Amino acid sequence: MPIRVERKLFATGESLAVTLPKEWTRYFRLKAGDVVEVTANNELTIKPKVSDENIDSHTDLTDSD
Repeated sequence: MPIRVERKLFATGESLAVTLPKEWTRYFRLKAGDVVEVTANNELTIKPKVSDENIDSHTDLTDSD
């Protein structure tokens, strides 16, 4: 089931950026400097460039701190 969240865009230089929720970065074990793949079609898709075995299947994305 997709998890949807709203995020605000913010200016950085002459570009716009968006942050990822902390729970997502933990789930996908992402850190500053990691590479993600962004696909623009009718939708924007962001995929982590990590293998599936690096994902902890027991992490609940709905947890919040």
